[in-house]
Amino acid sequence: MDDQHSPTAQASTTPRPVCVVTGAADGIGRAITERLLATGWAVVGVDVDGDRLQRLVESSGADGLLVAVSGDVADRETHRRAGAAAVALGTLAGWVNNAGVEMDAPAHRLAVDAVRRQVDVNLLGTVWGCAEAVERFVAAGTGGSVVSISSVQGIRGYPGGFAYAATKGGINALTRQLAVEYAPLGVRANAVLPGPVRTTMSLTGVVPEGHDQEAHDRQRAARHPRGRIAEPSEIAAVVAFLLSEDASFVSGQELVVDGATSARCSVLPVDAEILTAAGR
Repeated sequence: MDDQHSPTAQASTTPRPVCVVTGAADGIGRAITERLLATGWAVVGVDVDGDRLQRLVESSGADGLLVAVSGDVADRETHRRAGAAAVALGTLAGWVNNAGVEMDAPAHRLAVDAVRRQVDVNLLGTVWGCAEAVERFVAAGTGGSVVSISSVQGIRGYPGGFAYAATKGGINALTRQLAVEYAPLGVRANAVLPGPVRTTMSLTGVVPEGHDQEAHDRQRAARHPRGRIAEPSEIAAVVAFLLSEDASFVSGQELVVDGATSARCSVLPVDAEILTAAGR
């Protein structure tokens, strides 16, 4: 048999699909990166923490299939560099907008800098990622899949998440727009809406007085029908599905991954300052 027509030879000459993952150095982004590498993707990992990102590259054992791009997703140029790195690595087929920040505060106690940072990273960072992805898809004449990490707070109210919820609701809207406008080119766009996930961002924050971190985490988990919060790998599995051909007719969707939390009617904590102002 001619070696050029053997399955091994064909596989070696087929460009490997490449996915850009922002916020790749930790939490959900790291889990997504590891999942994609394990299932045959090459990955361009983007993160503002360049040192942590480089440690991920060194520990991945990916043999050149994981490329690091250090930069802030609020900066359009970071996405341009990520896109260039992706096409140099193989065929850009996926883009995951995962990077995000959360700075909880109700509407009457907003800090201007915190609001602007959340809008810049969560919303504009996703806008720039989507723009770079579809520009590359259009230029190459190929389709592709864009997955953006939103939140259940984009569709359900939760005390303290005023500005954060606005950014996540915006992600849901731009996902629908992208899916409709670029569908003729074979581009799919979906949003994943996690509830609380066991990550540094979600578990390390302000702990109520009289509680230690472990007790606070248990209290949060007890609010959920499953009696626990999600692991990053569970979100990564959903993202990997949406990027795959198994989801070839799934587009424009907001896929909630919260263990039925948003389906339940439950009592949520109310800011004590608001109760005082209301005379209660």
